[in-house]
Order: sequence, then C-alpha cells, then structure tokens
Amino acid sequence: MKSFDFIVVGGGTSGTVTAEKLIKNGYSVLIIEEGKKNNNPLLSMPAGWIPMLDGSPYLKFYKSIPQTQLNNRQHDIAQAKILGGGSSVNGMVYMRGKPSDYNSWAEETGDKRWGWNSLIENYKRLENNQRLAGNFHGTEGPIKVSDPGYVAKGSDLYIKAMQKLGLPYNRDFNDGDQYGVGLMQYTIGDGKRSDTVSALINPIINDKNLQLKLNTIVTKVIIENKKAIGVETNSNGKIEKFYGQEIILTSGALITPKILMHSGIGEEKQLKKFGIEVIENLNGVGKNLQDHHEVPFISRAKAGYGYYKQNKGLRMLRNGIQYLLFKSGPVTSNGVDCCSFLNPENLKDKNNPKVKLYCVQIMYSDRDTKDIKQDHGVTLTPCIMNPKSRGEVTLSSSDPLDLPNINPNFLSHQEDIKTFVSSLKLAREVINTKPLSDIILEEILPGKDVRDDESLINYCKKMVKTNWHPVGTCKMGKDNDNMAVLNSNLQVRGIKNLRVFDVSMMPTIVAANTNAPAMAIADKATDIMLEGR
Repeated sequence: MKSFDFIVVGGGTSGTVTAEKLIKNGYSVLIIEEGKKNNNPLLSMPAGWIPMLDGSPYLKFYKSIPQTQLNNRQHDIAQAKILGGGSSVNGMVYMRGKPSDYNSWAEETGDKRWGWNSLIENYKRLENNQRLAGNFHGTEGPIKVSDPGYVAKGSDLYIKAMQKLGLPYNRDFNDGDQYGVGLMQYTIGDGKRSDTVSALINPIINDKNLQLKLNTIVTKVIIENKKAIGVETNSNGKIEKFYGQEIILTSGALITPKILMHSGIGEEKQLKKFGIEVIENLNGVGKNLQDHHEVPFISRAKAGYGYYKQNKGLRMLRNGIQYLLFKSGPVTSNGVDCCSFLNPENLKDKNNPKVKLYCVQIMYSDRDTKDIKQDHGVTLTPCIMNPKSRGEVTLSSSDPLDLPNINPNFLSHQEDIKTFVSSLKLAREVINTKPLSDIILEEILPGKDVRDDESLINYCKKMVKTNWHPVGTCKMGKDNDNMAVLNSNLQVRGIKNLRVFDVSMMPTIVAANTNAPAMAIADKATDIMLEGR
C-alpha cells in the first residue's frame, strides 16, 4: 500500500500551487481532481473562455435552493471541473483586493501572517508582471500578468466618462489603492492564458514525486482517533482508498465543506440528520458563505466600438488569423477591458470603494437575460465587493455523490440592496456622460421607466446573480470563535493532519476576483505548514 507525504484534494488553483511547492521541497504528493486535463486549445486563448460558459465539460453547474427573498428564484452557479481549476477556465482577471481586507483577517485570527504586508510577498513571488515592478509587484515568478492585449474603443470612452464624473485614472489596481478607473491586468502572457497547470505543473509533470488522479471524486477523509490518515474516492463507481501523512483540502468553498461533513466533521444536528457519525462537532462548516454578486445595466450602442460579432463570419476569420500569426487583436482580450472601484453613494469617497463597476462592450445576455438579443452595446455591471449577505452550504443527503444544497442568500441584507440601487442610478448617469453618451442609443435594462427605488429593487431581485467567487465556508479564526473551522495555520480544529488551503478559509471576502488570492493563500499556507515541519 503506497502512502504519500501529502494528498491534495482538488487540483484547482489552490491545489496546484500547493502541490508544486511541496514537490520542489522534495515531498511526494498525490493530487486528486474530479475533472480531467486541459487539452482544449480554445482555453489557452484569452477570448476562448466566453463560449465555454454555457454547457462546458470543464464546468460543473450547481443550482441554488429557491431564494425566498428573490421570489423563489434559483441561481446557476458554475465551478471549474478541470486540472488547474478556475485558473484554467476563468476570465483571467488579476486582482488582489485592498489592504483592509487582509488586515481584518489578521485581526480576526490574531495572526499578522494573514495581513496585507505579509501576503503581498506571496503575491510577488508568484508574479511575473509585464509592466509593473517595485514594492508591490514581482517580475520573476511563474504566473505571467499583463495589460490587455487589445482594448475596444468603447472601453476608452467609458474610462474618459468616469474621469469626467470625478474618478481618478488608476494605473494599478493591485498596489493597495483600488479607487478610480482604469484597465485591468490579466493572467495572460505572450497572448496566452497563464494558468497554474502551464506555469507550475507542466514543468514538474514527470517528477517521480508527483502523481495525478483525475476524473475522481473524494467522498470522505479517513479519520482514525481524530487524525486524518487518508481519503476514500469514487472513480466511475470504483471505490479506492489512498493514504498520506497530511491531507490538504482544496476543493473550493462549495465542496470542501461537503467533504468535511461527509467525513463526520460539521454541525452535529445536520450530520445526525443524515446518519453520519459525528467525529468533530464544528458548527461553522458550510456557514459564512459569501460571494460577489452583480446586477447588469444594459444599453444598446452604435456599431464599431465593442465586441459584438467579432466571433462571427469574416471577422472571426480575420481575428483568428491575426491571433495565430501575431498574437494580437480581439482574440487577446477576455472581453472585459476595464472597470472602476468606487462608492456609488459618494464618488469622492476614496477610502471605501464598495463596488467594482465592470464595463463590457456588448449587450451581454446570459441565462437571466436570455430574452435580450445580443447587439452592439455597453453593459455596465456593478458588483458588490464586500457584501453583507451571508449564505450557507448544507448536505442534501447521506450520499457523497449527491450535490450539496447551496443558499447564496443574495440581497438578504438591506445594505447590499441599498448599494445596488445607488449603483444602478450611477450606471444611468454614466451612460449619459460624454464621451460614452455619444455612442449610446438607448437603455434596455432596467429600462428608462424603471426609476423609483421600489422598481429598482424589484429589478435587482429579478436580475442579481453570482460573479463566481464563493468563499468563506470553512473560515479561520481564533480558538474562542465558535464558528471558526480552522486555526490560523489552516488546520481543521480538533483533527490532526487535516488542513484547508482554498478560499473557503476566508473569514470575509476580499474586494477582488478570487483566483489571484487563491494562489497567494495556498502559497502562504504551504510556507506556514513547511515551517511547522
């Protein structure tokens, strides 16, 4: 029976960062991943992630429980199901958040290693930035980070309009000061996606200490005498057990708590409901679910300023040839060039940017706006960065192959509703501000007649959706915090040799897309673990 030094459960962003560092330190590692390898060349193209959003084999779709506060709507929530996880299928936005996000973690845990000044070193070590260097950026790391390879004309107009409204131009959203408007940076290098597989795993793929087990679901952690010794897996009905000295869960905020609960770690009442033996009663498992959520503001615009039909007919052929020959043109864009961080209630408030206002140069339609025909347009998408609403993940049955119940609980807090109403009013002001207003033809959603607060709130309830950043369901905290699942070493309380290195460890969500934080967290957590050894 082969035993590994470490078993990493989940081959996504956090898992691959963790595994690579352990391998380089001479340890044997087994990565177990539900998905398969990324062999689709479309995913390496920056624009290639967009057609993958609907029915991709590299995504697993979850449906939330009916949301009573949203008139029983159910959300579709997609999570990566592929080696490399989110880094292989996401929109490649490289964003860290603001210092106060991390400093609140340090306060909540009493551990300054989770503060901004400490974590910035992990960000820098992983980063190879095209343009930025100095105190806040790395230039020699494995993950390539760059400016957009192509910027639509309409994006420039949005940036100018926001400056007309009083926002400063921000050249770097990742140096600790998010306030302002500007172009985002992306995990893209030389015109191709820089994911954790190409950057970290492929260079060590033949290392004798690395073993990959793909297309495999971990059903539970094997625990003896309050000590994790291995995992049980299911691969197309074949049940196997693997053993290791330390088990690290990196399956994300929806599945990591599910694995813990099926392993007998969680709220006693819930485990007993499904006949699961209680090994450790931890009330916080699955609780504290947080997610960035957004509401679209859609307008139709003049042709020639955005991305509509750039993937159709002759334009597609021209753009494809340009990309293949020169690694330039619209294919090098992820379709969202720019954004602003602001407080919609007070644009002069530099210290409290509550919202990330994306600008997408198309009339964007998805599951919730399927009645809207795509066209030339501008979609402004306010996304709340530090929402007050909290949800939870619970078990649906005793069968570990069944999907969990997910309750995002969006708009369950009045402050979030207030922020969205202010954001939609601001979006309306933005499309009526020159020079962006010069290309706007008409407001489509919510519609020019939807003006009073009650109507806007009803629109929000109808349209709010995930930004695909669930976190927080196994939060770290102090020993006297009854809802903390982990200590600040990210060890599961009450269980030896079991840790969680993914974004479910966040006590509070960061004001950023979560892929870059997932990398930095795993890098820091591995440092902490290795110091202990």
